[in-house]
Amino acid sequence: MRAMIKQIPLVKQVYQQIKEAEHKRKEAEYKKKFETDGYSCFWGVFETFEQAKQAAPSTKTIGYDNADLAQEYQQMLEQNNWEGSGQTIRPHDYPALFWLKSVLSDDCNRVFDFGGNVGVHYYAYSNYLNYSDALEWTVCDLPEIVKAGKELAESRFEKKLFFTTNPSDISNHDILIASGSVQYIEDLAQLLSTHKKLKHLLINRLPLYEGKRFVTLQNGGRVFYPQYVFNKTEFIEGLRSLDYELVDIWQDTGSSCIIPFHPEQSIPFYYGMYLKLKL
Repeated sequence: MRAMIKQIPLVKQVYQQIKEAEHKRKEAEYKKKFETDGYSCFWGVFETFEQAKQAAPSTKTIGYDNADLAQEYQQMLEQNNWEGSGQTIRPHDYPALFWLKSVLSDDCNRVFDFGGNVGVHYYAYSNYLNYSDALEWTVCDLPEIVKAGKELAESRFEKKLFFTTNPSDISNHDILIASGSVQYIEDLAQLLSTHKKLKHLLINRLPLYEGKRFVTLQNGGRVFYPQYVFNKTEFIEGLRSLDYELVDIWQDTGSSCIIPFHPEQSIPFYYGMYLKLKL
C-alpha cells in the first residue's frame, strides 16, 4: 500500500523532495567531518588531481610535502606506532617480506623504496631480514619527508640507507618496493618504461577495482591529498606490457577506500602484488 501511495504524482514529488533534502543534509554533515577530524576519510570522485585539489576544503594544506607531517612520521617510527597501529609491521607487510626475502641476494641487493617515507620499511623489515653488507636501500620521497628521514638515519649511523627526491634515480636498482605510494602518481608503467628495468616489483597497499580509473580526495590528518583508484586489469596489463609477469597477488583487508555517496567507486580492500621481469 505504501509503495502505491508513493506513485501518486503529488505524493511522489513531495517524497522525492524529502529524499533529496535528507541526502543533502547527510552530505553536508559528512563533509563537515571530512573538513576537520575525519582522518583517513575520503571525499568525492574526480577525473584529475587538479579537480580534486580545487574541491579540497581550505581547512588544511594539500600534499605530503609538509614539515609538521614529516616530524610526525619520524615520531611514529621512533615510537613504533605507525599511524596509531601500535606497530610498524602490519598484515599487508608479510607477503612483501616473504617475496623480498626470496629475491634479495649478493647480486640483487639494490632496493628502490618509492614513497618509503622516513625509512619505515627499511627499519621495520630489518627485524625479519638479514641485511647483507652489500645492501643499498634508497628511499624516494618528497623533500620535507626526505629531510626528516636523513636526520633520523644520521642519528642512527645508518650506512645502507639513502634518500632521494628524484624518481629518475630508480635506474640502476634491482628491486622496487612501493607500499601505499603508487596511487599518488598517474602511471607507474610510464615511469618504469623510461628507465632501466628493475628485476622485481613489490607493490603494496594499492587501490584497485573493476571500474574506470578516477581520483578521490583523502583526509590525511594534517593535510588533504588526492589519490588515484586504478582499474585492476589496466594496471596489471600496463606492467605486463613491459615484460613483467605477475607472480603473486594478495588482498590488503586492512586498507579500504569507502567514498560516501559513491558506492560504485568504493572499494572494501586494497591489493598487493609481486611481479618479476621475464628473462
